Amino acid sequence: MSIPIKRIEKEFMINMLYNEQIPIIYLHNRKEYTLKIERYTKNKLYFKSDRPIGDLVIGKTVDLIFKYNALSISFTVEMNAIEHGITVQEKHFVGNMPEFLYKDLDRSYSRVSFPQDIQIKFALTEDQYILPGPLLSTVASFDATEPALDRELELDTHDFNGILAALDRWIKGYADGCKVVLFKDGVPVSFEEQLIAKKGKALFLPSMQEQFTHPPGYPEKYLITEALFKEYLKSTGVNPAYFDKAIAHFFDSKTRGGIYADLWVPLFFQNYVIGSIRVWIQKAEKAPLDHKVLVPLYRYAQALVVALKEEGYFEAYRIKDAFITATGIDISATGLRFAYPQSPIAASLMLQSKIDLRLLMPKRTISVTAQIVRSYKKRNMVFFGCSFLDITPEDMRFLFECIYGIPFTEPGASLLSGHV
Repeated sequence: MSIPIKRIEKEFMINMLYNEQIPIIYLHNRKEYTLKIERYTKNKLYFKSDRPIGDLVIGKTVDLIFKYNALSISFTVEMNAIEHGITVQEKHFVGNMPEFLYKDLDRSYSRVSFPQDIQIKFALTEDQYILPGPLLSTVASFDATEPALDRELELDTHDFNGILAALDRWIKGYADGCKVVLFKDGVPVSFEEQLIAKKGKALFLPSMQEQFTHPPGYPEKYLITEALFKEYLKSTGVNPAYFDKAIAHFFDSKTRGGIYADLWVPLFFQNYVIGSIRVWIQKAEKAPLDHKVLVPLYRYAQALVVALKEEGYFEAYRIKDAFITATGIDISATGLRFAYPQSPIAASLMLQSKIDLRLLMPKRTISVTAQIVRSYKKRNMVFFGCSFLDITPEDMRFLFECIYGIPFTEPGASLLSGHV
């Protein structure tokens, strides 16, 4: 894994690059440029290139690399041209002072700017949908399993109404009522629906006296805690000074309405909350609600969503064009970085998820599966760093020679071998 260089060592390295005029390599459009630092300030680095870089996109973030004591060190800057009067000096550039330098690089090959004659398209390995309503950045999948429940829960049907009937029969042993709600147009209505849709967790209130008491051993990642409840209140505009009063009013209103225990479980489809299962107790002597209902209800929720999908409930929201054009940022022989506008599509590209990539090149189209290993937002774009998982040796050789403009070398061979 690459190691960021600490501030004091970074300042030493920058000063050394300037004083010793150490070559800094910039790989761009199959050409290798040698840069040196002419001067620097607290916030800027001023570079001079060994030759004009006429097609450099001003304001673009680029990767630079140099060698020091046989150690490859990289950093990233946003390059801009320097103007002299009305003439742009094509050998002179200014970049921001990098936040970090990195040593012990974890990439086998250097990244270069994405070639202009390569087009990138991506698609998720599974069908992707864009639904109306709340979209979560992450979903904590409920992985608790109790195989003995399978017979009790009647999960041997894929019919939505059949699952509803089985749920109704099963819950009567634990609660007075049960209701399944699918959000109309993806919009949660009640306070509780909005809460679980926003947080992507179950609201479990075993009794109005126990309130947020959670069963021992139950992971909080599945349940809304008092802290998360207050966090949501704050997001709706409630002053923190009134949190306790608002919570007291919330529980009092349930008791006045004849509710002595309450549970709201979200229905997940991909990263959307599309509805809820609500279970409640109306007889004070039956409270509290047994925490053992949580696992079965999550299982029923999953079964209901699977049934909806098989019955075509989400089909109108499925993305029909499987491969979507993106903007390539940089690339190496083992991975790439691309950008896509902030949107539901970008939000669906999760860390560690796998995607299908197509690199449309002048003489070949390369198809490869990649894994998203990092992402970040900048302005109105989301940037994704990907590692290739199954690129063939032939495609890797072709890609290498296409992006670097030199004959193929084995992994680990430095592209800086000719430089001090």
